[in-house]
Amino acid sequence: MKVRAMLASISCSLVLLGVGVAPAQAATTQADAALQPAISKKVNAPIKLQGAENVRDLGGYKTKTGQRVKKDRLLRSDSLDKLTKADTKKLAKKYHVKEVFDLRTKAQIAEKPDVKIAGAKYLGSSILGTKSNYDNDDEGMYRDMANKPAAKKSYHKFLVAAAKNKKGALLFHCSHGMDRTGTSAAILYTILGVSKKDIQRDYLLSNTQLNVTWAKPALLNLFYSEVKGQYGSMNNYIKKGLKITPAQIKQIKANYLTKA
Repeated sequence: MKVRAMLASISCSLVLLGVGVAPAQAATTQADAALQPAISKKVNAPIKLQGAENVRDLGGYKTKTGQRVKKDRLLRSDSLDKLTKADTKKLAKKYHVKEVFDLRTKAQIAEKPDVKIAGAKYLGSSILGTKSNYDNDDEGMYRDMANKPAAKKSYHKFLVAAAKNKKGALLFHCSHGMDRTGTSAAILYTILGVSKKDIQRDYLLSNTQLNVTWAKPALLNLFYSEVKGQYGSMNNYIKKGLKITPAQIKQIKANYLTKA
């Protein structure tokens, strides 16, 4: 994660300096292009902000029951520490953000605190505990996100917040809005009945929005595999590992799905 941040900073600096050098992570091959799904306005619509690049609406997908995930109710993002006044106004007035759930470590939050959105309640719980520097050990990070007690505690708190949020939008984020936010979205989408294919598309859209190829299907599949190894299925993980009750699952569906 530290290496990713450095690469992103270098790329941004080159752009600001007007240097015509494409980022090393840019999708220039057919294989890379497959990791960057096309953006759609109908599902996972991007939200354009000046101070954050990887922001989108989770709404639009059709579920196994024929319902759809409601739009303007669940938003995912990268770090919010550079939001402008126009950004916070847009999130408050247009998207009605009422709760922000921060998945980062306390150290990361202290270093880059969120710019506050008027009227929003701030919650949070670190998925990775106190560890945030995995350098190039992405597989280790994804295993930790499936297995660490801190991760399970964080997912539990996030899902409880999702169950309680009956009005306005819930925005959740980490640093890049890719890994911790991606697994949280995958768990939430599983509860809502979104297909694995669409969950993977949502996950890979971070590559598209950031113009990188960091998010890999193999990493998300590793997370699923670790979960399956522990509990047999994602649904069992949610119920037994994350201790989400049937009543909370029912409420999450009522909050974020259109009527059948």
